[in-house]
Amino acid sequence: SVLLQYLKIYGKSENPENGKVRRKTSAARYDIITSVIDSGLEATEHLDSNISEKATLDSIWDRIIATVSSLLLPPADNRYENYAYHSKAILNIVAITLSHLPPRKFSLAETMLQNGANQAVEVAFECNENNHHDEDVPYALVAEGAVHVFLSCFMGLCQKMPTCPAVSDLTLKILGGTVESEDLCSENAVLQSKTRQSLAIAVCESLKTTPSQDLLVGAFPLLCRLTNVENDGLRRAAGKILGGMNLSEAISRERQRAEQADTRAREIEEENIAMLEEIEYLQAENEELQRQLAVFSEEFT
Repeated sequence: SVLLQYLKIYGKSENPENGKVRRKTSAARYDIITSVIDSGLEATEHLDSNISEKATLDSIWDRIIATVSSLLLPPADNRYENYAYHSKAILNIVAITLSHLPPRKFSLAETMLQNGANQAVEVAFECNENNHHDEDVPYALVAEGAVHVFLSCFMGLCQKMPTCPAVSDLTLKILGGTVESEDLCSENAVLQSKTRQSLAIAVCESLKTTPSQDLLVGAFPLLCRLTNVENDGLRRAAGKILGGMNLSEAISRERQRAEQADTRAREIEEENIAMLEEIEYLQAENEELQRQLAVFSEEFT
């Protein structure tokens, strides 16, 4: 409640003449928010681990997620400034929140992080489109900050919720798009390609932190294709993930799953055959009863 009220009062866009003063003031506000969130979540986590009744604390966690969501999804009138000058503070706040958040709230955090990641991607590409239209806006700095925000959101998903659909969707969207954009040559396409490569490196850095081997196995084909791109940093990032994967274990695990699936399929097929035989038997019984009933009716009449 305190955080939401704070954002309501101080989170609005202002336009004083001195931009540096505005940024310093805004940075100080983010420092306060970070401090409040850090100390507040530490206390809330302690309470959460020591009481059985979670309903009251659930409302606190929900408000914290709402607060962080408002930071990840700033209003259109000042979102460029947030990305340009406060992305690292936002990254820190997301990391602090996820470090204290209880697993029962991961579903809400998943939506928060997915929305934050998608908007960061949108802003990064939007800056490339507008790069030559307004010299007063630091579009390159905004795009860089947007990549930082994307990294914080996607890494949070990889570490805390690696099996959620958002992770696979974003991985396919970024890595797949990066591979397909390698042949584009126009000036704007070059800017977009650089942004895609930065986002792809962020994806790879996040994938290196995930505990889920299944996630890495799913990304394996795209990672292999990234080892052939021109960007050295991206090639190395993809190569490090591939080098750290235990492929024999992954293949063995997938083989076991395939064998289990085949076994279950055979069992289901056998059950279906037995069921069809039972149905045929019952139909035959029914026909015999119908025949006997017809004979009985003729004799009776």
